[in-house]
Amino acid sequence: MKYVSLAAIALWSASVLGAGAVQVRNEKDLYNNFDRIKRGAVLNDVFDIKQSLADQYNESETDDKCPPCFNCNLPNFECVQFSQCNTFTGRCECRDGYGGLDCSEPLCGSLSDGNNNRPSRQEPTCDCKPGWSGINCNMCTEDNVCDAFMPEGLSGTCYKSGIIVNKFHQMCDVTNPKIISILGGKKPQATFSCNRSAENCDFQFWIDQRESFYCSLNKCKLDYDLSANTTHYNCEEVACKCLPDRMLCGEAGSIDISEFLTETIKGPGDFSCDVADRTCRFSEPSMNDLIQSVFGDPYITLKCKSGECVHKSEIPGYDIPDKTKLTLNNIILIIGVALVCGLIIISGVHNINQSPLFKQSGEDLYEPFDADNAAMNKNFTPTTLSFENVSYTVKGQTVLKNVFGIVQPRECLAILGGSGAGKTTLLDILAGKNKGGIVTGDIYVNGNILENEDYKRIVGYVDQEDHLIPTLTVYETVLNSALLRLPRDMTLRQKEARVVEVLNELRILNIKDRVIGSDFKRGISGGEKRRVSIACELVTSPSVLFLDEPTSGLDAYNARNVIESLVKLSRDFNRTIVFTIHQPRSNIVSLFDKLILLSEGDLVYSGDMIKCNDYFARNGYQCPLGYNIADFLIDITVKHKQIGKSSSAETPDVHAEFTQTSGETDTTREWQHYAIHRDDFNHDHDTEEDTVVQYTGNLSTVFIESPIAGDIKQEITAIKESPIAIDVSRKRIKRASFLSQVLIVSSRTFKNLYRNPRLLLSHYFLSFLVGGFCGYLYYDVHNDISGFQNRLGLFFFVLAFFGFSSLTGLHSFSTERIIFIRERANNYYHPLSYYLSKIFCDVLPLRVFPPILLVSIIYPLVGLTMEHNAFLKTILVVVLFNVAVSVEMLIVGILIKEPGTSTMLGVLVLLLSLLFAGLFVNSEDLKGSIRWLEWVSVFHYAYEALSINEVKDLILKEKKYGLSIEVPGAVILSTFGFDVGAFWKDISYLGGLAVTFLIIGYVFLHYFTIEKR
Repeated sequence: MKYVSLAAIALWSASVLGAGAVQVRNEKDLYNNFDRIKRGAVLNDVFDIKQSLADQYNESETDDKCPPCFNCNLPNFECVQFSQCNTFTGRCECRDGYGGLDCSEPLCGSLSDGNNNRPSRQEPTCDCKPGWSGINCNMCTEDNVCDAFMPEGLSGTCYKSGIIVNKFHQMCDVTNPKIISILGGKKPQATFSCNRSAENCDFQFWIDQRESFYCSLNKCKLDYDLSANTTHYNCEEVACKCLPDRMLCGEAGSIDISEFLTETIKGPGDFSCDVADRTCRFSEPSMNDLIQSVFGDPYITLKCKSGECVHKSEIPGYDIPDKTKLTLNNIILIIGVALVCGLIIISGVHNINQSPLFKQSGEDLYEPFDADNAAMNKNFTPTTLSFENVSYTVKGQTVLKNVFGIVQPRECLAILGGSGAGKTTLLDILAGKNKGGIVTGDIYVNGNILENEDYKRIVGYVDQEDHLIPTLTVYETVLNSALLRLPRDMTLRQKEARVVEVLNELRILNIKDRVIGSDFKRGISGGEKRRVSIACELVTSPSVLFLDEPTSGLDAYNARNVIESLVKLSRDFNRTIVFTIHQPRSNIVSLFDKLILLSEGDLVYSGDMIKCNDYFARNGYQCPLGYNIADFLIDITVKHKQIGKSSSAETPDVHAEFTQTSGETDTTREWQHYAIHRDDFNHDHDTEEDTVVQYTGNLSTVFIESPIAGDIKQEITAIKESPIAIDVSRKRIKRASFLSQVLIVSSRTFKNLYRNPRLLLSHYFLSFLVGGFCGYLYYDVHNDISGFQNRLGLFFFVLAFFGFSSLTGLHSFSTERIIFIRERANNYYHPLSYYLSKIFCDVLPLRVFPPILLVSIIYPLVGLTMEHNAFLKTILVVVLFNVAVSVEMLIVGILIKEPGTSTMLGVLVLLLSLLFAGLFVNSEDLKGSIRWLEWVSVFHYAYEALSINEVKDLILKEKKYGLSIEVPGAVILSTFGFDVGAFWKDISYLGGLAVTFLIIGYVFLHYFTIEKR
């Protein structure tokens, strides 16, 4: 029962009258027969032919009352097209393509817009959007418009064969010649749609694109035969209704078949088509009798077009293609990627080998150049360093108090004192280091006070500990300092010659090709390391050189060699040397020119070393014969505030004479008394009867009031009043450019990797091993549900492997942290230069090539898809992920100093990111308060991108318990909470996170990884 024609009505009327066949030649004959039928019919009012209603249209009745609002719950209002009435709102829920209050208005636009967003038809016909056709634009004509009905990122197909899949729409033309001729050029058409899951159909009859009546068909069996290429839809129940005042339904000058449709057409209805030529026929018992009697045709014939948006895998008869095999082009692509990576590695190694740090040194490099014209000599100025009232307070405690002194060129100033005396603190302040407390006092350079930035350009500083790269040789270590810190207008040959010159000055030229060494690899001795550290500072020819305990940790022989080198440097090259020292031997003390003696922050002595013994002897502190003067001085600085004990009142107090507050105590007798009773003062307070006493001598006060102190102050004042002008602009030399810094530090790091390749080789070996293992475990994965699971498991394992491999970056930075801090404090390079070199040297060899190696192995073995450049996309995803997560771990290493704590925090960050990858928790189930954790999870974006790239276009086929299941992989991904259209969005987020982490990492490196003393 697809269509009802005017001839059907004539046939029905003839059967009512019991007459024979009624001959209908034109529309006039049809109307005359209807008049005759009406007069003789048992039911006179079945048809009501309205001759002319024009006069009725001209009449207007005045009604002062507003018409009632539409409410389909009321009996006077009904929903057209058999649409459902919403009992809560009183509004009709219209079928696709219909709108208005009662669902009687056809909609235009497109089916994909949804009824609420489609415009009503304002013209006689609809202007459909591209890709759509039909009276109410419900029928698709192009594939691309069906993408809107698919899961995100999945392509749809406009299936036009007329075989129902889920819900199709048809547009049919009536082809019975007599029916067409009777309508006098007005084209009869019908729209037809069916819903497989609801087992119902509906159609609408149109004349000249105006709807006349509509029908609903229920309890339908929707069958098709692919071998015969036919469809057969049979519906047990049929119900039809007219639209009032439409042609055939009461329009002026037309017949009204409303009651005929309502009372007579009951079903069953049968609709069958030949899919090949698109010819269809509709039959219904009452309708068939009418058509046979009036037109001689057994049924209504139609020519139909169909359109339904489906996925290609849903098309009846679609055969899921076999899993694609590797083609020759695929193999060439994989091999080509491997070759390109190999060429990049070879080219990089070759270019790095051209760096000066990779060139073999030789003694022929030492070619002295004209000292007067050398750029380095232009930067040097003999410097007198003086300071006064230097004090330092931290957390309310006074560490230094009004220290003063002076040291000339060609002199070595030693700062001596016991542990905690303030030696290193004074040295740091004099060297211009950053201190955490409050520093007061003045420091003069040739009588001038310089800005801190200019001051640091003329001084060098050697730490107490030797922090050197263990894989570099002595020559390479000093050359690294020279290349970074010497003026850029010096030639490479001059810089190399300068390095050899310094090595020769410090008597380590003979070991220039030996590696520094470490705890695990034998290298040079401790004294030689100390001289290498000094050489790194001397290569820039600083006017003043500061050293923190240069003999610490050395044996007596090496300690003397270091001090002799410093003394020779100061006297032969007119340098000013200042250093702290702890318990030097007597033969080392004899090399000092100036001495500052400290005791718990107080200045005990400042002046010439040669006058020190006489000064203390005159003040009652005579050094015993054969006693090391340095040990003697440390003893008296420690013991002059020593807390001792005395016995109870019943026992005579032998210390009473020397614990009085009177200033008349003889300091000579006091020292002699102390020497005799030294053990008493060192003994612990064993009993409660002991009385605590304090030695009364104050060496600091004695020195301040001494003539030596006065002479030092006068000398400092004289230099202040007659300063020697310093051309600061000469000190502002242009060192290595930013690009040169990056290249030099990068080449140094690559050389470190080259000579200690365990970390590098372990990454490559493990990538090769894991790739082979995964290829064996997931070999030739199938396109079924288990294959889907295996693919997701493979991607998750690969990401976890590279994620946790990035923890090696924590160790690599922790070993270099102290070297970076020292070199930054000594102005080797800009922090950004080191950071970029760290990124290049860590990212390129460790984070880019291993993923490419692993992916190139697993792809052909596992049999992953090669379509749509999936192989290259996988490499892109894994590389971006590896870069992002490695920089994330680098940030952890920058913020956390302790290796154990940083490793624990790094693992916690990775696990948290792994939790929100999408495998353990469905994205749609995440609560809003913690959803942001998914937004910052690099695992989520990488895992989603890999899954989409591989599974989106797969059709998974599974057969279990006699049931065959065919489902697109994209549907399962959507069920898992993945956005199957977000591949490039995930790529952009991965890249964005990598860049964000890079910026954050540098900010933390610049502002948090600094020297604080």
